[in-house]
Amino acid sequence: MPPLALIPEYTILPITLPATPLVGAATHFLYLRKHSPKQSALHDPRSLFAVNIPIDATTAHFRALFSSIGSGRVEKVIFDGGGGAMRGIGKRKRESEEEEGEGEEDEDGGEVWDRRLRKSGSTAVVVFVDKSSRDVAIKAARKVSNTRRPVWGDGISAGVNIPALGISRYLTHHNLAHPSKAHLQASVNTFMATFEAEESTRLRALAKRRQVPDEDGFITVVRGGRTAPARQEEAKAALEKKGKDKHEGFYRFQVREGRKNRQMELLRKFEEDKKRVAERKSLRRFKPL
Repeated sequence: MPPLALIPEYTILPITLPATPLVGAATHFLYLRKHSPKQSALHDPRSLFAVNIPIDATTAHFRALFSSIGSGRVEKVIFDGGGGAMRGIGKRKRESEEEEGEGEEDEDGGEVWDRRLRKSGSTAVVVFVDKSSRDVAIKAARKVSNTRRPVWGDGISAGVNIPALGISRYLTHHNLAHPSKAHLQASVNTFMATFEAEESTRLRALAKRRQVPDEDGFITVVRGGRTAPARQEEAKAALEKKGKDKHEGFYRFQVREGRKNRQMELLRKFEEDKKRVAERKSLRRFKPL
């Protein structure tokens, strides 16, 4: 193994990444130092800055790691959203992962991944319960030898639910990205119920405003609106009419018959009107004695 590059102010913590069905065990190096952000308001003496964290890192992984090397208790972990190993957190947006299994969101805002993965070379801020626990963690990391490295993921509490990776991750992603018809119908029903409740509240508020005069004794003229059920009935009636007329006039002979029927109807009405006019004229005709 080539000699490690020593970086000032950083402590190197070698860890072992467990083997997978396709890849054997590997050595990974974490770079740790006391967290000293550029903005003094973000400084916390309990925090530790970690660089080059594994891509599957979670809060539970860091708690188990520092517990295995005999350091203090971790309160929370703040993960960096971007890459770049040796940058500080600075002004970049960070995300705090208080609970395990936090999902990723797609462009529409829905969660389609049940677990967030980190970019290669990402950073994190590990916050301990107190400053002494942070100092003990740095000292314990310096004592870890190359022959006795902690295994990443060992010692995670059995009560912590961390979604599995591999094929299970992509099966879950497929199910979340393509919900069932029953789930979609329930979501639509919930949305429509909420919309109708809000619409009803809005209409009641408008009706109340029509009846309440202002300071000068005038009643504000407020444009009213049809209720949501009435609009739904109109939409349903229009849809039924459209479905009824969908196949009318599809063939040319249907068009001819329709035109012929309309002409006959007009002719019939004309004859009736002509007869009615003649009757009225006969009634008004002067009849001498």
